[in-house]
Parts: sequence; C-alpha cells; structure tokens
Amino acid sequence: MTRVLVVAAHGARIRVHRRSLVVESNGERMVAPLHEVDRVVVATSGVSVTSSAIRLLARSGVGIVFLDAHGEPIVSLEPPWINAAAETRLAQYRASVERPLNLARAMVAAKLENQAGFLRSLARRTSAAWLREEAAAVEERMLRVYSAGSAEEIRGLEAQAARRYWGSLARLLPQSLGFQGRDHGSRDPVNTVLNYLYGVLYAEVFQALVVHGLDPYVGFLHALRPGSPALVYDYAEMFRVSAVDSLVYTMLASRDAPGIRVDPETGLLARETGQS
Repeated sequence: MTRVLVVAAHGARIRVHRRSLVVESNGERMVAPLHEVDRVVVATSGVSVTSSAIRLLARSGVGIVFLDAHGEPIVSLEPPWINAAAETRLAQYRASVERPLNLARAMVAAKLENQAGFLRSLARRTSAAWLREEAAAVEERMLRVYSAGSAEEIRGLEAQAARRYWGSLARLLPQSLGFQGRDHGSRDPVNTVLNYLYGVLYAEVFQALVVHGLDPYVGFLHALRPGSPALVYDYAEMFRVSAVDSLVYTMLASRDAPGIRVDPETGLLARETGQS
C-alpha cells in the first residue's frame, strides 16, 4: 500500500532532520521517517518546502505533488531517474490519435459500472426499491457508452449517469449536510471532502503514470489543454467510486459521523478536519 504524507495546514513548513521529514505548523511538529513515506501531497497554499527536503526526496525516489484549492494537481516533482521508455510514450501518442474512442469508452464504462454497483450495494443494505431503479438507469447508460460514436456522446451519457448517481446519494445522506449533488465549487462538507480526496487520488494516479512511462498530459477522453493532466483525469475515473465515493459515503452517512468544518472564506476543509 502506498504511504502518502498529506500536508493540508496553511503556512506549514517541510524540512529535513537526518533521514526524516519534519512538518512544522502553528507551533506543532510532526516527524515522518523517510522510509515510511512513498509520496508527499501538498494540499493547500502557503506551504514551504526546503531545498534540502526536495533533494532528499528526489534521491529517495519520493515524488511531491502540489494541489490547488479544488484538489487539482498543479505540478509534480519527480526524481530524474523516473523516465519514460520512448516506445511506451510513442505507443500512447499513437493510441491518442488512432483509437481514442475505444479507450475512452472503456474508461467511462468502467466508471459507470462501479457507480451502478455501488448503488446496488446500497439498495441491498437499505432495501430501497428506488435505488435498484437508479442503479439500472446508470447501467443502461453504461451499455450505451459502448456504442457511442463520439467523445461528446460519451460525455453526455456520463453526465446523465452522474445526475442519477449523485442524486441518489443526495437522497440518502443526512439533509443537514446540505448536499444537493456533485459540484466541485460548492462549499458543503460532502463536496469539500470529495474535492480533497479526489486530489489525493489524482496525485496517486499522476505518480503511477509517470513511473510506468506514460505522459500524464495526453489523454483519450479529457481535452488536451496546456498544463492539464488529461490522462490523470481519464484514469482516475475508473477509481473514483472504490477509492473515494464509497469512503466518503460511509464516513458521512451516519448521523454520528465526525464533524466536518469548512472554512467559509476559502471553501477548504478547516485545519482540525484535515488533521483528523
């Protein structure tokens, strides 16, 4: 299992002491031995990393990923010896031109299959007939993805499924959370936690793609834009439900769920929440 050190405290400082990373924030100090860290994710602004820490991480093969306020990766610092085989990237570039739809269909279909499966599992737990109907509706869109003739059609089916999926979860979660559906700009606790954990997922996917010689900026479904890691978003689609959605639902569905506080000015998780 990958061991990720997430630094989410504004104003934190990351430095090195011997063979350990030291994170200092507001008079508090946390020490993480380097052999226990596989990745560092900086999930907020105002964090400083010393050059000594960057050098030690690079020598040890530990990457650093910086996220923006919505959990989107801004930049990834990887050791120089993690390099792509030319043949791998050439094959990726050819596939992005010759058969992008086939790969986009497979990725989105996998995502929708996971969404339908999660709704079915919730239907079994709650004995709610309407949930089985919503799962069937998502599954029907999944089957149509396989015959979609364009990326626009695939995205349209994905959006239809998303409305049924997130609408179902909104009905199940406590109304006190104020969750109306998936909106990465919303400041309700559910969307804020989703943004945060999707950011961690993106960092994991980014690192995995680079290590295996793929170009994270050339994808098959998400548009090619300067600075946007399209392949990261493509691959992450297949793991959203299992890695994030199910965890967030389990954490927040109970009325005894731990308190989640969102900073009203930034829309980010409050510091005590990020540490829990």
